[in-house]
Amino acid sequence: MAAPPVDVRAKRSRATGPAPVVWVVSPHRLVAQAVVAALQSTGARVQFHAWENLRDELSSSKDEGRVRHLLVVIDGGGQAAAVEEIGRVLALGDVRVAVVTSLPSDPGWGALVADPAVDIVMMTTSLSQLHEVVDRLVAGDRLMEQERRQELRAAWIEALDKRQQLVQRVETLSGQQRRVLELLASGRRVPEVAQLLGITDGTVRSHVKSLRAKLGAKTQLEAVAILRQVQQVGTGAGVVPRQRAAPADAERAVERG
Repeated sequence: MAAPPVDVRAKRSRATGPAPVVWVVSPHRLVAQAVVAALQSTGARVQFHAWENLRDELSSSKDEGRVRHLLVVIDGGGQAAAVEEIGRVLALGDVRVAVVTSLPSDPGWGALVADPAVDIVMMTTSLSQLHEVVDRLVAGDRLMEQERRQELRAAWIEALDKRQQLVQRVETLSGQQRRVLELLASGRRVPEVAQLLGITDGTVRSHVKSLRAKLGAKTQLEAVAILRQVQQVGTGAGVVPRQRAAPADAERAVERG
């Protein structure tokens, strides 16, 4: 008979000793430092960690045998790269992550939320609400509704499918058409592209007409946008949720935390 699910909150309530310290990180150092200062003023057990050193620090602290709690603050852009990096962090194991972002509905987060160790929450200007997020993260509470998690996951899968369709269209371009489009995407005008490739302006325009037809783009700008979507880093395609621990292992991990 399968073991019953672990009630993380109950386990935490029986734990003794001080609550774990939550690591606050962000691709923007000043943002993380400001969040730490604000939360510490309320008595929250948090500390700043540098984004660029995060994986190394997590690896070196793994021997402690405790679940590490991360509050990842994504303020504005950089979501795609953050998805990739958080995916690498999750692969280290024994990590719980709360992502606080101003873009909680971005489909890219769907690459992460299949792993129950990750929750995506809306950025708030309320310090008390942010302190509550920290407390609930440590307590093992779910910070996302299951329905919302499933919606994000579905949106991500749909986005991947659409991107794959665009990839297939771009792959139909000839080598010269691809070079023309890449040069246009870099901001060069038709005469500059012609000079760089040693062809006439008319030939460049002919290539643009042909590649637009292959891509299904109504304008040159739309063709450039398609190429950029295909080249975009951080689609989440390479983020594979790590295998979850068996119930008994999960229970021991909670007890260690």
